[in-house]
Amino acid sequence: MKDYDVVVIGAGHAGCEAAYASARLGVSTALVTINLSEIGKMPCNPAIGGPGKSQIVREIDALGGMMGQITDQSTLNIRVLNTSKGRAMQVRRAQADRDAYKLHWKTTLENTDNLDLIEGMVDRIVVSDHHVKGVRLREGLEIRTSAVIVATGTFLNGEVLIGNLVYPAGRTGEPPSIGLAKSLHDLGLRMSRLKTGTTPRVNKRSIDTSKLERQHTSDIPLGFSFWREQRVLPDEFPVYVSYTNEDTHAIIRNNLSLTPNFNGLITSEGPRHCPSLEAKIVKFPERSSHKVFLEPEGRDSAEVYLQGIYTAFPPDIQDRIVHSIVGLEHAQIERYGYDIQYDYIDPTQLSPTLSVNGIDGLFLAGQVNGTTGYEEAAGQGLIAGVNAARMVRSISPFVISRGEAFIGVMIDDLVTKGVTEPYRMLPSRAEYRITLREGNADLRLAKVGHEIGLLDDRHYEQAMKRKKAIERLLSHLKNERIGSRHPLNLVLAERGTPALTDNGASLYELLRRPPVHLSDLISADGYPEDVLSEVEIGAKYSGYLEQQEREIERLQRMEKLIIPEAIDYSTLESLSIEGRDLLSRVRPRTFGQASRIPGVAQADLSMLAIILRQ
Repeated sequence: MKDYDVVVIGAGHAGCEAAYASARLGVSTALVTINLSEIGKMPCNPAIGGPGKSQIVREIDALGGMMGQITDQSTLNIRVLNTSKGRAMQVRRAQADRDAYKLHWKTTLENTDNLDLIEGMVDRIVVSDHHVKGVRLREGLEIRTSAVIVATGTFLNGEVLIGNLVYPAGRTGEPPSIGLAKSLHDLGLRMSRLKTGTTPRVNKRSIDTSKLERQHTSDIPLGFSFWREQRVLPDEFPVYVSYTNEDTHAIIRNNLSLTPNFNGLITSEGPRHCPSLEAKIVKFPERSSHKVFLEPEGRDSAEVYLQGIYTAFPPDIQDRIVHSIVGLEHAQIERYGYDIQYDYIDPTQLSPTLSVNGIDGLFLAGQVNGTTGYEEAAGQGLIAGVNAARMVRSISPFVISRGEAFIGVMIDDLVTKGVTEPYRMLPSRAEYRITLREGNADLRLAKVGHEIGLLDDRHYEQAMKRKKAIERLLSHLKNERIGSRHPLNLVLAERGTPALTDNGASLYELLRRPPVHLSDLISADGYPEDVLSEVEIGAKYSGYLEQQEREIERLQRMEKLIIPEAIDYSTLESLSIEGRDLLSRVRPRTFGQASRIPGVAQADLSMLAIILRQ
């Protein structure tokens, strides 16, 4: 076959973003996948966004990736979550049309310059003298390349489990990748097993929604991409909410021996923040109910996804569980839930560029690194795609820090701390989460995306226009002062906040008061909503933001202290044996990364700092 600069293995969310980024940066790229009809497939719930995940989608969009735009083209229902919290913590979540999402990804990739799509299964990565040389397909073809991105999801030695049934599969109905798993093992990579699961799907015509809570789509314009017009969707595809009950829980407790989660068939760890229903019942015996979200799968599909009922019970038990829930008494199950176990690579063997230490040209992205979630996979895919293209073109690698983006937090956590369970991005993992909001991702990252060549001029100028509008409004608020006789004192009294004294105050100082809103101080005419929102958040959280800016500056100073790649920790006798072992295992790129390795003592860090300065 023809040679390529970059070969991407797998066309899930990681593979799609990786292939798009690589090709967009001007290098010849091949995307190899088992089934071209399943590009961009959502094998789990048909939803994008939520806490920690919405931020990643918006960051991908700001850098020039496609997940936000593809989601907006496919959205059925979109809502703002965390509305009981401050505006800085609110995020969006969309229900996507599963088939439309796949179609838009396939169309996008088919029309991307420098990118070829190839249907086939890679069973070997060819490496010589620690350099990637190509890949070999099961079908007998060989592709020469100098960079490979492995984005295989759950396919490496995957096996599906339902009740006592176990069979090889990458996903239900698709074969696992056995040869590639062996190839990676033969390269000396440390590998282990994780598991995840999915829920039953039911036919919407068999659901009684009359007793269920209805979650409407947003009545204000919403979307994920900064570059597409925000819009209000017709309220035609609501999400409904029901609950498990004591009957449900009794069925589960009485049949635990029939589920692989408790009969010994599953030996690997599953996602702690998205456990199976049976695990929730056992772990929280005091709970009398758990929420079940009935999520639409598509405009032309009658399937409804039962979010919250992740289970691998045999089909007859799944029937009983579903029929015990209000609204689902007569529901027809079209697809039964299942669990899947698969191989993953210990991500501490990776650099922050997502390249494998010691093998030039090999990159890993997505669930193969121990993560879970479409958004986490897509964020890694973009970074791997950019760095594979930059390596081919002999350009310095692109590293995004935990002070710049949720994507940076995720990758730093993976390569520094590793995983013991499927990693999910949570806001609590980001120490600078108030600074790294979903609403300011373009202000943080559009310049970076433009500099690396992924974000085009038009979108970059759009982000800079918004940034300047925010700066102008902030300048006006800070420079406009009012005194004790100003009519706004009446508004302050209505808001229950102290009136102004003769010394007066700036409008910005007034906006920092919790009860006061920007609309109390100025006319919103002429200002876009996203500008007004960012200005108000910036004022309300100014104290926290200023503190986090100082902490980020300190982090950046630590990251500038580079650790030489060739350093031999075994010779540093001033470090403890444990410290030398941990540092040798992770091989941190900077002193900042070394300081975050679990188990490395402060005394070892102090000695390492002295050694680096010497």
